[in-house]
Amino acid sequence: MLDRAATPEDRIIIARLLDKIESVKKEHQAAVTEFYDPYQQNLISPVLSEARGIRFLWAGGYEQAERRRLVLFPDYMDAREINDGLQVLSVRGNFKFKSLSHRDFLGAVMGLGIKRDKVGDIVVTPHGCQVIVDRTVAGYIVRNLTKVHRVSVKVEEMTKEALKLPDDNVKEVFATVPSLRLDAVAASGFGISRSKMADIIKAERVRVNWMVVSDCSYNIREGDKISIRGKGRVEVHKVRGETKKGRLSLVLRRYN
Repeated sequence: MLDRAATPEDRIIIARLLDKIESVKKEHQAAVTEFYDPYQQNLISPVLSEARGIRFLWAGGYEQAERRRLVLFPDYMDAREINDGLQVLSVRGNFKFKSLSHRDFLGAVMGLGIKRDKVGDIVVTPHGCQVIVDRTVAGYIVRNLTKVHRVSVKVEEMTKEALKLPDDNVKEVFATVPSLRLDAVAASGFGISRSKMADIIKAERVRVNWMVVSDCSYNIREGDKISIRGKGRVEVHKVRGETKKGRLSLVLRRYN
């Protein structure tokens, strides 16, 4: 089920999911998992394909959600009657003179003692953010989150229908690289020198398809997504082939 490269954290995620599946079968009732990032979602897919006697739904608050949770239920239950246990919260403040990022809002929520696996996507807006969380922690956040980076905020529950979907800030980058090594492609995509990018990769700050990669020579393929914490994400949209000088021509999409 897992390959030899699986980390101890990967194995814990699989074990927890298997326990949850067995609980659903034994208790004959629906259950929800923690939020998974895209790498973790891919990790558990083989487990779901082999599970018998249960059905599942992915829930993230909106169709394009990056972080999602599983809703597991016995195969005889009607999916329309299953509750995903999600709550959308609106965090608003006067951010006219203070521009904050996803990391700032996530840090404020986790600073309350909320675990990361209880928090889904965070959609940053001009007036603050909208955050999707497990309903069991929603009330606590509403009562206790009063400031983000010294800016006073008001937190309220809102419906999923009122959620303002994120606008992708995308920049298309045309680049040529000597090879499809991670350090070369990432350096071009993020506009960083290759030597500096190598240091960032070795420091385990780079993810490929949401998996940490510390090998500079890791081979990148078309469709791969490279992300650096705090710097956004680059997608290898197209590998166009070799130039006359023997370099590889790429079309990259950078998401900020």
